Amino acid sequence: MSGKKNWRLKKTLARRIEVRPIENSDLQYAWAAYKTGGLSEMGFAKDLDAPAFKIAFEQAILTNHHAAWIVQAQTKTRFMPVGIVLGSWATPHAVYMIVTGIAWFPWATKRNILEGTVAFFNKIRKEMPWMGYAMNGHKRAYEVCCMHGIMRRVGTTHVVFPGQSAAVYEGRA
Repeated sequence: MSGKKNWRLKKTLARRIEVRPIENSDLQYAWAAYKTGGLSEMGFAKDLDAPAFKIAFEQAILTNHHAAWIVQAQTKTRFMPVGIVLGSWATPHAVYMIVTGIAWFPWATKRNILEGTVAFFNKIRKEMPWMGYAMNGHKRAYEVCCMHGIMRRVGTTHVVFPGQSAAVYEGRA
């Protein structure tokens, strides 16, 4: 089938997807993701045991970010967390949030990632203004969100990630 695709929020979000602030009970999923290499981009030391990971994870979230959300979706086995989204206020008195990172757990399917990305940005745009950056490998998910009308691309930056360009997006109210 060729031609223009009509992206509709109702259709994309037809399956159950939940986005909520991270809770202590989600640590077991973060631990499982860490053990399988899913949180390598967060810079944790290798070969941490469970108590050491708990301390490192909590410290990373509390000291480097102002907000953390869990994205839950239906996997092959059950409804469970499939990713974590991190955000920080631009400045202490800023009125917008910068999405500083999204980590998808190894068991998240491409469908989980797409639906989770759309669900997260659709939810957050109703709560606060935000901005985010996407490297070339991650731009497609953001472009799909743009096709749904929940965000727009506002430019390109070469400053945030030295030696690389990143697309800059913002939420649509």
